[in-house]
Amino acid sequence: MPASDALPTAGNGVDRRRITVGLMGGSFNPAHEGHLHVARMALRSLGVDEVWWLVSPQNPLKPTDGMAPFGERLASARRMARHPRVRARDVELRLGTHFTADTLAELRRRCPRIRFVWIMGADNLAGFHRWERWSLIFHAAAVAVFDRPSYSLRALASRAAHRFARFRVPSRAARTLAQRRLPAWVFLHTRRHPASATRIREAARNGM
Repeated sequence: MPASDALPTAGNGVDRRRITVGLMGGSFNPAHEGHLHVARMALRSLGVDEVWWLVSPQNPLKPTDGMAPFGERLASARRMARHPRVRARDVELRLGTHFTADTLAELRRRCPRIRFVWIMGADNLAGFHRWERWSLIFHAAAVAVFDRPSYSLRALASRAAHRFARFRVPSRAARTLAQRRLPAWVFLHTRRHPASATRIREAARNGM
């Protein structure tokens, strides 16, 4: 792995200024233009300094059937991350974590001067209560939810949205999200992108 991909820590002299990093977790099976679209919107609407794509060795909620090897998925993410402030990283492989709650806890321990914003689509918020220790994630990082086609109503009616309703930040204040006391989250109705990893895999199987 390239040395530049090493995690900054409090003691190695790398992490000297306070920055804000948006985290996008996922299988990236494969990475596609929709991922880059969300990352660019996060840079603009949230005011984060960087966006890291955390390529999961294996999403606990997804089947292994049809899952490309980790190295292929990481490579596809690195090819797709065509922006100087978007980086595809193997953080969970390095940390040995399987659940987002554990990944965030370890990142906060190792990178105390970085403010993290967890970025996800509305489809994930709709089923967020199935994630391991999901409520702790809201207390570990600010959360930014980006709208996805057909998921808005389900997401905003979800168990997680109701549990943390009083901590929701108006979309007009999205750029202040990372500086707010936790928990804090925002739902952003932004321009949607039609790309889907599932459709890309289906097209590849059909030779399209």
